[in-house]
Amino acid sequence: MSARPRRKPVFDPNALDDELDDLLSPPPTPTTPAKNGSASPPDAGPLPDSAAITDSVAPVAAPPAEHDANLARSDVVDSGRHLNAVPDPDSAPKRTRPPEALLSSEVYDELYRVQIAEKKIRRGLTRPMGVIVLDAIEAHAGRLASTWANQPAASVGEGQLFERPASTAVPRRRRHVTAPRTVVLSGVTAANAARLDDLVKVWGAGTRSALVEQALRYEFDLMP
Repeated sequence: MSARPRRKPVFDPNALDDELDDLLSPPPTPTTPAKNGSASPPDAGPLPDSAAITDSVAPVAAPPAEHDANLARSDVVDSGRHLNAVPDPDSAPKRTRPPEALLSSEVYDELYRVQIAEKKIRRGLTRPMGVIVLDAIEAHAGRLASTWANQPAASVGEGQLFERPASTAVPRRRRHVTAPRTVVLSGVTAANAARLDDLVKVWGAGTRSALVEQALRYEFDLMP
């Protein structure tokens, strides 16, 4: 009995392996064809230093009109700052208060009357009270210099046990029947105020008020 011939298999046993290889293998990377005439860029070399770039670039000058406008604007700002600046209190001139004096009501009323009369007659040329006092002292300087220097000495009167000042003596400190009035010697500068106080010592008046009082009494013809 002859052997039966082996039939060829319908399916190739190696075909399944080829298909599995195709499924598991990664897809090929597409390549872009280079264009005609294009070439890879040449190597530019190392970048230049920033300092070299700055030195090689020339500064751009501002236009003259813009430069002048900037100067004018800066001048306006500086002037505004100068106007808005607060002055230094130490640099400002200091004002001194005029001196004062105590006067009896009799002398004060006459001084006030003289000033009111000048306001009606002289208008803008009215003298302040301090200037009236200075003029009276200058007008009667010789008499005032001897008022307290040549006073009669105190003596004991007839029938008295204690000495009393002479009735013609001008007191250095007055006793007022009514309350004295304080007068601001307006118009008297600091230098004249110091000179006035020096005359009090030189003439022996005792106080500034006594000198002012006596000078005005001489000026207004009032009894000492």
